[in-house]
Amino acid sequence: MRKRIVRTAIIVAVGHLLGFTVYGLFWWRGGSVSKAEARRLVERYNSVVSEAYRRADVGLIDPVVGPNTVAGRRLTGLIGVRLDMGLTLDAELLELAVIGVAREGDELHVRTTERWRYRDRRIGSGEQVGEESSDACELLYLFRKFGKAWLVAETRFTSPPQVGRKTIPWAAGRKALHGFAPSAKAPEEKAR
Repeated sequence: MRKRIVRTAIIVAVGHLLGFTVYGLFWWRGGSVSKAEARRLVERYNSVVSEAYRRADVGLIDPVVGPNTVAGRRLTGLIGVRLDMGLTLDAELLELAVIGVAREGDELHVRTTERWRYRDRRIGSGEQVGEESSDACELLYLFRKFGKAWLVAETRFTSPPQVGRKTIPWAAGRKALHGFAPSAKAPEEKAR
């Protein structure tokens, strides 16, 4: 009788252990993320990044962008160049639709269609520089797990964006853009 009780207890314990292990693996590796959850992640990212552009403060992106990622480096450069030119970006999300969500281990891919309104503003006065732009795009957000949080590692256009304005509202020389703009003296750079 005692052997039967011990055997039953061991079987129950092993069953529970296996159950928790399977649940843990499902949650960690292949647990699904709903479209509503994915939308909240994208909305939070867009809200924080828009505020970082508006304030010209790249430090604001830390809660939504992974450390040492393509997205972090890109945003640091774009916000920094605007700051060097004395401009901020006033961005307003007009429309957001999540069209696809896929999770693979610690990576989450979220595809969206979005419509935005952009205005460049002069730091200090807030005066609009150039024309307003209404743009539409389809994006892929690549989120990765950093600790317990989903943070953006990279964003990509999945088709060419439709940009409303026809002219760039600001001009900057190569020096102001830290060497990233083609110079008039180097025509071979224009082809890149």
